[in-house]
Amino acid sequence: MAEIQTGGTHSPLPPQPQLFQLEPIDVAEPWQHELIECFISFSTLAAGKSQTELHETLQQKASESMHSHGELVNGLVYGILTVPAEGNTYLRHLNIVSRDGFAHAISRLKLLATAHRFARVRPEVRSQLFWLLSELVKVSAHGVDQVVLALTRQVRSGDVTQGNVKLCWLMVRFAQANYAWLSTFPVLVATMVYMLGRLALDHSRVPDLRAAECELAVQLLREQFHECCMIGRDLVRMLQDVARIPEFHDLWQDILQQPQSLSPLFAGIEQLLRTPTPPMFLANRITYEMESRLRFILENLPATSYSRNLMWFVQRYLSTPESESLFSDLIRYIIGVFHPSNAVLASNVVPRYVFLGGLLRFIRSPVVAANAKLALFYDWLFYDPKSDTIMNIEPGVLIIAQSVDKYTFMTASFIEFLAYESDAYSPELAPAIRGSIGLAMHNAVEKGVIPSIMPIYKHPRIEVDIRQNLYYLFPQLVPPVPEPAPSEASADDAEPAKDDDAMLLDPTDMLPPTAINSELVPEPPKPAVELPLPIAAPQPARTVSAAPKTSIALDPVSRMFQEEFGITDFDLAPEGPADSINTNGISDTTEEDGAPEDVVLVASAEPLPEISVEHALEDTSLWLFGSTLQTFVDSIAAAEPDVKQIGGSVKEIVDMFAQSEASILAITRVLASIFSDSLDMEDVETNAELTAAGESSDGLEHDLLHYILIAAADYTHTTDMTNSTRRVLQLLVQLTEAKVDVGFRWLLHSVVNAGKPVQYARYVDQYAEGTLQAALVRDLGVLQEQFPGLFYTVLPQIYAAFPDAFPGCRGIVKSAIALIDQPQVYRLSALIARGQLQLFGHRQAAIVAIIGMTLESDAFEQVCFWQLLNAEVGGDEARVAGSKSKQR
Repeated sequence: MAEIQTGGTHSPLPPQPQLFQLEPIDVAEPWQHELIECFISFSTLAAGKSQTELHETLQQKASESMHSHGELVNGLVYGILTVPAEGNTYLRHLNIVSRDGFAHAISRLKLLATAHRFARVRPEVRSQLFWLLSELVKVSAHGVDQVVLALTRQVRSGDVTQGNVKLCWLMVRFAQANYAWLSTFPVLVATMVYMLGRLALDHSRVPDLRAAECELAVQLLREQFHECCMIGRDLVRMLQDVARIPEFHDLWQDILQQPQSLSPLFAGIEQLLRTPTPPMFLANRITYEMESRLRFILENLPATSYSRNLMWFVQRYLSTPESESLFSDLIRYIIGVFHPSNAVLASNVVPRYVFLGGLLRFIRSPVVAANAKLALFYDWLFYDPKSDTIMNIEPGVLIIAQSVDKYTFMTASFIEFLAYESDAYSPELAPAIRGSIGLAMHNAVEKGVIPSIMPIYKHPRIEVDIRQNLYYLFPQLVPPVPEPAPSEASADDAEPAKDDDAMLLDPTDMLPPTAINSELVPEPPKPAVELPLPIAAPQPARTVSAAPKTSIALDPVSRMFQEEFGITDFDLAPEGPADSINTNGISDTTEEDGAPEDVVLVASAEPLPEISVEHALEDTSLWLFGSTLQTFVDSIAAAEPDVKQIGGSVKEIVDMFAQSEASILAITRVLASIFSDSLDMEDVETNAELTAAGESSDGLEHDLLHYILIAAADYTHTTDMTNSTRRVLQLLVQLTEAKVDVGFRWLLHSVVNAGKPVQYARYVDQYAEGTLQAALVRDLGVLQEQFPGLFYTVLPQIYAAFPDAFPGCRGIVKSAIALIDQPQVYRLSALIARGQLQLFGHRQAAIVAIIGMTLESDAFEQVCFWQLLNAEVGGDEARVAGSKSKQR
């Protein structure tokens, strides 16, 4: 027995090995402490004894009581897992002392297999775990299958790190080595198939592992297909994703064309699609740690404060390109597994559909977005009230209904997706799918999920094409769309019906979903692999537009959090007298206690009503543009817009506008209307990934707004304030007032990209009332809400450009701590310590006012705030004493 040094004396006890790779500050679970203590006791008992003596001692102690038996088993299991060199010896001892068919030993292994920290289990412990399970399989120990089931959940989807890849290999090799044993457990067989099929998508760069996974999955499916059918419709969803992998291709064709070759009881793919997937399979692709994080948010956090936790969750589990496949698994889990209790539904805890909206906004790939929407509405396609639950339908119903007022583009996108999938998912089953979708919505209305879908149908922002799709899907719930008279074809665009307001949903009834990325709204592509079934008989004609057309700004997430949670644009103190622009751009107005007020920006004109592009082009002041504007609009509406042509047209339009007397309001109406119809291109100013990669903006596919900013910059880089410069800046202001997100984009373009802060300052000067500080509060607030990572990256650059605007500004401080996490606290504290950032300033009244503002924040924000305050004023006795006296 090895000895260790302890305080200058020799101890016969071996060192205490660990199951997990823990940091010094980490606390081991109580059961791990118990295993360690039992292992030490066993080592003490075994010290100095021969094999014969040890066997007799172990037999005697194991027979004393079940407690003594459990202690011996605990110590031996711990030794097997953590001392591989003695694994065989400890296993022989375990065979001698076990009195319960290894039930207690297996219960210890299950604790490890379900541990939230399993990702931090030492590599040698993982290897020993699978070796021990194989040995227990050889002696037919009962319960090993439950441990393996738990381990399948620990193999993370979307994770191609070395540790997870090795875990995949261990799982595959264990299944191959114990294939006969595995085949005797139907649930384990089905779970293994579902796990392997989902993992195969992630391992394209590990061809040997993917080949082994596919071979094993196909073998299980062909030999145990009847058992695999218990997975239900998500088996089809999984197979569609992998059907193009050669190993799966023949199997997929047999399922479609020769179903009984797989099992005489298998009638065809419709049998699978009509079978709801049990929750245990949907939960399998979410690790125990992920599940605990999700449930904490969905069971405890109110809708007004879950965003930080969601952002942490996304950064932790969904931050890599490979992890995108996990989005659909998370959505399926939230819909099919987590069904909140009545107490949660009646509380202010964040609803599932709000959380799903917040999750969807982090999706960047159109393919991932289409798969996410399919995961959201998959149960609609084959809904049957006798076998399906309304709780699987509820999130989709609410996200459609509650988005229509503020995020009409989202509602339109989902309706078109359902209409498209009703015909395209499986042409042979199209009538049945359409009937299931209608039945799902009818059942939702009948059970009171929503009172009616008429508010959606009659909403003034819902286009005729979307209404036709609604009637196509739900003919029993909405009337047919009347054919408009030629003279009244655009009546809905000009003025909504007066009695529509009575039918609209009250937006305060339920919170709307959080921001969803604008990349989710193009027409969804066909499924990854279409069901190649025969086309059914011709169906009634319907209209499906190329893309949803709504009257929402291009970047509808810009003010989503403020509108959703009742926060004003600038998050400022109570109203006070406004200041005009001063030399430094900082307000000199003070309250009675001397604390500076944040001043609201006031535009020089009223906000513009939303009208169609066609109506906007009829303004007579735009005739001097000739056909340029109409050609520009047509190029945008093209099926495949020519990006370079669009950029050239924008430059030409801005030049003509700057050098003419065309109405600013008229050209603003045209551009704002174009934005409302959306252009789905790259958002250059906010694309932190491209900037970090060092990509040149000249070679990127820019969005329309970026071209406008580039054209405007040509008129603002000089020191002279010409009439053309003033007109271009006023155009930017008017676009901002028309709810087009120009402000924070112009800030990024001027300060970060061009390095010319004067361009932004001149833009602010065009407001009738307000200060540079107020503009920064507004634009930094929007940037922080939409792109928090980029916000913290550019904050020191913006401070360097406008150092006088930051100190003592409550709005900027609140933006800085709104969604901050601990690494950002450290980073900002370091910037403050180096003098590269100042948030609080030297005015005691301002510091006291900021402290008072943060008293309404949650506990974590207050902790972060005090850390930042300490970094700036800590050690400055005069400032600290002054703040205390002001508080008194």
